[in-house]
Amino acid sequence: MSSTQISNTGNLALVNPLQAHGTVAPTPPEQLGSRVLEIASILQTTLEIDKQIELFGKEIQRYLAVDGLIFALPNSEREVVYGRDASERATYALVLHDAPLGSIRACRDLPFTETELTSLENLLCALIYPLRNALSYKQAVEMASRDPLTGAHNRLAMNAALVREVDLAHRQTQPLSMLVIDIDHFKAFNDEHGHAFGDDVLVAVAQTIANTIRRSDLLYRFGGEEFVVLASHTGRDGALLLAERIRENVAAMQTVRGRSTRVTVSTGVAELDGGETAEGFFERADQALYSAKQGGRNRSTLA
Repeated sequence: MSSTQISNTGNLALVNPLQAHGTVAPTPPEQLGSRVLEIASILQTTLEIDKQIELFGKEIQRYLAVDGLIFALPNSEREVVYGRDASERATYALVLHDAPLGSIRACRDLPFTETELTSLENLLCALIYPLRNALSYKQAVEMASRDPLTGAHNRLAMNAALVREVDLAHRQTQPLSMLVIDIDHFKAFNDEHGHAFGDDVLVAVAQTIANTIRRSDLLYRFGGEEFVVLASHTGRDGALLLAERIRENVAAMQTVRGRSTRVTVSTGVAELDGGETAEGFFERADQALYSAKQGGRNRSTLA
């Protein structure tokens, strides 16, 4: 069983499990200085985290026998994988100026020697600043694509995702469904209790939808009191069941911010037709929503 040693190099905090004995001779650490700068320059050519990890993996394999890298993003369950996992692993928590940048695991079949771990730590220094820039860019993009009130993706993000998901569904001949959800009589919440309470209702409904859909589903605030869910690999029957679960969960809310209230939603459901455009797909789901509201609200209607 390996123990864990914490070492610090400048502003880089590294946590590495000590692993005993190995036979592959790495490049001596003292010869890696200029190569670290060279790798850092290469990594600075992209702000895509997946691409950075791929480039980093290819570059360090020139100096060290590594079969794969697994990078875990900070505050996320998402991992970026380059190569393959293996039985021997050296794991590092990356920190810059006390800010966590995630963790990275180097994998291979043979144990790492102490000299190889030193070389790996040296090479990892090339990743820190490019990775910090990529994570900052990712955060900025996500903030620009989020609705600040509800935390759902905004309409701009939906427009881009809808085209992408429709194209992907057509190419892979996989089902794709859309739910267009509208809060019933929303104006009454603003008129009777004020806009601050109306905002509370929007947040509560958005959270309820987010807690009901799958992790692979995408939630957007389309505008006002209207939300859109894109459900990949889901046909009309599954989408209708999802819409009904959302409707029931929203209707089950007894209070919003401590105030007793009754909230319901109406939903239009559509499954993507073969050859249908993103615009036509949305129009059918929106028309189904209109039918649901005309039919009495607090219901889900198929296109």
